[in-house]
Amino acid sequence: MKYFWQILKEEYIAIFSDPGILLIVIAGLTVYTMVYPIPYVREVLKEVDVVAVDKDNTALSRKLLRWISATEEVNLCYRVANFAEAKDYVTAGKAYAIIVIPDEFEKKILTRRQAVVQLFADSAYFLIYRQVFTGVYKATATLSAGIEIRRMTAEGLTEPYAKMKWNILNTDVRALFNPAGGYATYVVPGVLMLILQQTLLIGIGILTGTRQEQFEPLPVSEKTKKPILSYIILARGFAYFSMYIFFPLFYISVVYRIYNLPQTGKLLELMLFLIPYVSSIILLGFSLCTLFVSREISIPALIFTSMPAVLLVGFAWPLETIPQWLRIFSLLFPSTSGSAGFVRINHMGASLYEVRWEWFTLWALNFLYFTTAWLSFRLYNYRVRKKQLPSLPN
Repeated sequence: MKYFWQILKEEYIAIFSDPGILLIVIAGLTVYTMVYPIPYVREVLKEVDVVAVDKDNTALSRKLLRWISATEEVNLCYRVANFAEAKDYVTAGKAYAIIVIPDEFEKKILTRRQAVVQLFADSAYFLIYRQVFTGVYKATATLSAGIEIRRMTAEGLTEPYAKMKWNILNTDVRALFNPAGGYATYVVPGVLMLILQQTLLIGIGILTGTRQEQFEPLPVSEKTKKPILSYIILARGFAYFSMYIFFPLFYISVVYRIYNLPQTGKLLELMLFLIPYVSSIILLGFSLCTLFVSREISIPALIFTSMPAVLLVGFAWPLETIPQWLRIFSLLFPSTSGSAGFVRINHMGASLYEVRWEWFTLWALNFLYFTTAWLSFRLYNYRVRKKQLPSLPN
């Protein structure tokens, strides 16, 4: 135990005496998690600017445009005479969609013919496309329902019966676990887990790279005069674990309250789930340590993996569309199981038993990466000893 505590003490000193590590591990993680959700504060995209081309210019067409503009999704900011002029507004970035009401729109409706309202939206930005489509659909569906109900009442049906006949199946759509349908509630929790992983890996990479630059030898036991790799891994790992295990509490108690993110899970079960998550990240960092021959290499190398890790987690891109072999490969990233389990416990109120497969996967990663970390430290020790051996005379 004396050997363990000595290594732990040296690791704390190394961490807190390196400004680069403190900038990434403590300041960077804290500031980044506070700043990242700012663009998503509004949660839902509203009042998307659109331009209208009213070729019919009748009372009914103008009524439809007023209803479209009255929805929370759409802001009708321009009305032009032709499609070419409307296209110029979209190209210039002044509007994001074009609504075209064709000629004889009112006449076709009054003569019981189908009238088509055209919508051209910027589908390169999916949120804009969805909001504009939703706003236009709500207004046109309401107008269509009103016309049909008036026709039925004109044929002698009572208004309540006409409404019931028009909408035989009444639906009540409610978004589970994200009542506002907000983007922040959807994406921020998973990204916070990924930020924890990447900053921790970078911090370990910086310190390991510094040691490799200086060919710093591993601590040795007083009895055997050799490094006991398992003790070194456990002691150094505990130094990082003791700091990072508390960051999820910072997420829940500070970040979640500032940005009004939902939190329904049990804190004890959440922390039990995060124990293997944090430890697997640390052991992964130790496994990769021999790759970082200098402190500068770790930052670009690990930042490069951030985007693939985001896509493989499954919230930025649907898991159903990812090839099966790639989904299996993604389990090697702690963030894949960690983010999924964290969101299900913290936001959906799942129990630890209900995320047992993610929890077992993280424990399996601990065993895997402890083995690879032991091999990595052994390789590092071999390199240091080889460097320190005196060269033989010719």
